[in-house]
Amino acid sequence: MVKMVGLTSVHPWLDTRIFLKQCQIVAQAGHLVVLIVADAKGDEKKDGVQIRDAGSSKGRLHHILNAPDRVFAEACNLDADIYHLHDPELMPIGLKLKRMGKRVVFDSHEDVPKQVLGKPYFNKGLLWMLSKCLAVYESWACAKFDGILAATPFIRDKFLKINPQKLGINKFSLLHELENASPWAEK
Repeated sequence: MVKMVGLTSVHPWLDTRIFLKQCQIVAQAGHLVVLIVADAKGDEKKDGVQIRDAGSSKGRLHHILNAPDRVFAEACNLDADIYHLHDPELMPIGLKLKRMGKRVVFDSHEDVPKQVLGKPYFNKGLLWMLSKCLAVYESWACAKFDGILAATPFIRDKFLKINPQKLGINKFSLLHELENASPWAEK
């Protein structure tokens, strides 16, 4: 039996991709799954997944600055076989876990360096520089992780350049999502 710990400081614990399509399915396969979140809704157990709440934040800035550390503190309380990161904000704690000898997988839901370029509330020159810095950091950090999951073929192709030996694509649907998915499907 594998013990997997999912970590997110951004997503709610009932996130479809994280909870339903990953944690719940791994738990149904007979493995121990803990999902650490920072959503201030408390600890809970649902469908074989233990949800651990890393606590609430006092506003957006407090959340940005402190939620990753609270998630890390919870992760350190668990001795897991795999730590599965779901947010780019958690890359630094993924690197800390690696230094502790843990196996870490990063799940890239989006292309963060490109996403930053679309923020309308910053100077375009600053955004370009931030995007380049994030791309370098992301490449450096992800090369150290034990695995990378990509949500789309575009993201997969980006990470193939970093380390093709550690890459998986994670774009899949649950069976009930495919029912009547096409107007040409036989009824």
